[in-house]
Amino acid sequence: MKSNIYFEPPSRLQLLDKLKHLVRFSDFLLLVSGDRGAGKSTLLDQLHPEKGDTTLCSCFIKPEAELSQQKLLESLIGQLPSHNATGTGFADQLKVFHLQLKALSSAGQKCLILIDDAEYLSNEAFELLINLHAAGAQLILMSEPSYAEALLATDLVKAMEGRVHHVAIEGMSDEEAAEYLQICHPALTTLAEKKKSDLIALSGGMPGRIETLLAGGKITVPPKKKTAFPLPPIHMMGIGIVLIGILGVSLWKFMPEEPAIEQQVAVEERVSVPLVVPASSDKAQSLEVDSLQMGKAVQPEKVLEEITPAHEELSVRLKEQEDKLKTVVQPKIAEDVIPSIAKAPSKQTEEINHSPQGGITVKPKALANGKPEIKKVDTAQLEKDLRDVVQTSSETQPSVTPLSLKVESKETKPKLLTLGLSLSEQALMDWPDKGYTLQMLGARSEESALGFIKSQQKPSDFYHFSTIYKGQPWHVVVHGKFANRDIANAAIRKLPKELQNVKPWARSIQGVKIDIKSKK
Repeated sequence: MKSNIYFEPPSRLQLLDKLKHLVRFSDFLLLVSGDRGAGKSTLLDQLHPEKGDTTLCSCFIKPEAELSQQKLLESLIGQLPSHNATGTGFADQLKVFHLQLKALSSAGQKCLILIDDAEYLSNEAFELLINLHAAGAQLILMSEPSYAEALLATDLVKAMEGRVHHVAIEGMSDEEAAEYLQICHPALTTLAEKKKSDLIALSGGMPGRIETLLAGGKITVPPKKKTAFPLPPIHMMGIGIVLIGILGVSLWKFMPEEPAIEQQVAVEERVSVPLVVPASSDKAQSLEVDSLQMGKAVQPEKVLEEITPAHEELSVRLKEQEDKLKTVVQPKIAEDVIPSIAKAPSKQTEEINHSPQGGITVKPKALANGKPEIKKVDTAQLEKDLRDVVQTSSETQPSVTPLSLKVESKETKPKLLTLGLSLSEQALMDWPDKGYTLQMLGARSEESALGFIKSQQKPSDFYHFSTIYKGQPWHVVVHGKFANRDIANAAIRKLPKELQNVKPWARSIQGVKIDIKSKK
């Protein structure tokens, strides 16, 4: 399997979510067991704090041989952010480590110790880890099932009175294993279905065993058939059709067009230009200029000689008509304008002149000081007059009695729904922080979570909320509200068999609220 690919089947995602929650909100010693190839190391890598997480300080130990107490402590001290290794003795180094734990705790950080292949730890090294766990360090051990059973039988673990949480990693289902092959080994898509089934059966659903079988040549991947073309035939056919279409459009676009045959059509047009003279005493006359047929030469000198006498005669007649109109209209305008000007209430003297063209100009005469008189406006009097008008108009308007509406206020107001939260999430946010609930299911698909709730006999007893995990939505179903962890764990044993098979686990309500807030 490629190192940059991490496959997350639904069962593994829920287990990872559970371990991350226990790391932050519990003081359990977490023991994870599984056969070789089950993916313990890959799972442990996902438990490392993300970059920028200032709440956890992790120390990672992966021994390749038996690890003594002294070497374990030296390795842990060397991974702390600020360490001062004063003294070379074991007691001095242990004292330094305890001081570092107190400094981290005062800064709001938690020390997380991750141990892979814990079966290489000596008895003294394991006792040291128990001592550090009692001092406040969070401890996660990855081991094989036989070593985990031996630890659970020791007096040290029994004395911790239920503060040890053991999780066993199981193999992937056939569907998850098939998806693993498709994602991590796409070359196996050409493998026959029977060979895929044999590979999954031999591996037992363990990712590491699948990699071992493929590396050992137990399952051979058939080589791809080499073809003359780099693409499938249907793709090559499509490309050929597109190229032929482009070629045809290019030929049609740039092919020269045939010259158009011009047809000469002889058209005879006759244009008449009427010139109408207003009829006063003489009759209206019109001149009509005929153009020659198209195609023949026209003599402009001859046409001008015929039009010029008529144009002069028309000009004389038009001048006579304008003089007659001036003599009729001018006295009428003077009679209408002068009386209206004389009635205007103004102290300023005006002078009325008749222009030679028949117009009238009115000019104010200059006063003695050479400036026209400007009348001053009394603004106070004007404002008073306006108020009287407004008051008079308001008195004449009918009075309108405003309608009074009585609204009965209820003592209890409905609680507003927080923006962005569903009704189920709002109900969970209203729960007290000090309490526990049972996580029944975690899935990437919201339909899976809601379908699980609908399939229950009492769907109203289950709650659904969504959060963000690794940049993608993560949907969780929880059930019940309990005062402490012990009561929640006891409630698991009272659930029906089908619900116990989904492996519910107790988690704090405070952690649920943090997950709900993290999606914003």
